[in-house]
Amino acid sequence: MFIPLSDRVGYVPGGTNIGVIRNDDSHVTLIDSGLNDTIARKVLRSVRDELGSEVVAILNTHGHADHFGANAFVVKRTGCEVWAPAIEATTIQHPVMQPAMLFGGADPMDALRNRFLLAEASPLDGELIAGKQRFMGTDIELVALPGHSPNQMGMLVDGVFFGADVVFPRAAIEKYRLPYLFGLTDHLASLDVALTIIASAVVPGHGPHAESLDELVELNRETIERTLDCIRDVLRTRATSDDICARVFTVLDVPVSDAQGYFLLKPTINAYLAHLDRIGDVLCEIVDKRALWSRR
Repeated sequence: MFIPLSDRVGYVPGGTNIGVIRNDDSHVTLIDSGLNDTIARKVLRSVRDELGSEVVAILNTHGHADHFGANAFVVKRTGCEVWAPAIEATTIQHPVMQPAMLFGGADPMDALRNRFLLAEASPLDGELIAGKQRFMGTDIELVALPGHSPNQMGMLVDGVFFGADVVFPRAAIEKYRLPYLFGLTDHLASLDVALTIIASAVVPGHGPHAESLDELVELNRETIERTLDCIRDVLRTRATSDDICARVFTVLDVPVSDAQGYFLLKPTINAYLAHLDRIGDVLCEIVDKRALWSRR
């Protein structure tokens, strides 16, 4: 079901929200495409039946499977263009990069080669650059929001801000406790940027739209601070990153029960450690051929 938020802009809600920009009376641009073909069929049907339009382009906010996994299907059905930010574009064209990053840069184990992490490769027509642009006859402001992924971008169109995964909804935080992050330092800066956006409505990548991101930014910051405090407490004694993961997951009651859950969140803990190292709070030493972390 298409939810209009302005004369030209709305979204199709779902596990991942899909933005819809009406370029004219018969053509639309999508912001992200969703996880898989099932989602894509729903979106294409909504665009066709409710708006009487065809998809001419996809603008991806970042290179995670739940946001670009349906690209290839939509392109096959419509012949549309695909645009994405640099770095994210590499993952979209070579999806194995995502599970490989989670698996320490190595050929990922089979448990990580699933549809949630390894999407079908997408064609690419060009790279998006932060700033104000005119695309398919529509004025769009691309806003750099790195952190959840290396070069994630939000998009401001016709007074509606699509925030990608700069914040996660309360339901997701309460369920998973620790949202995935690529870089915490950048993510904290992106939360500040999100608060400066002037919009009549905001659409996060997941969860319902709202008038403002303020409440969700505060909630996500509280989650980050709680995790930082937990890691600092764990590092009263030296520990390996694996030990830190186990203790943090236990204290915060993070539901980790399989390889996918573990390898999705171990890099997140590393992102926290890198940030703490950057601000001078922790020290990493190689002792007896092990990397040990401790508080300074």
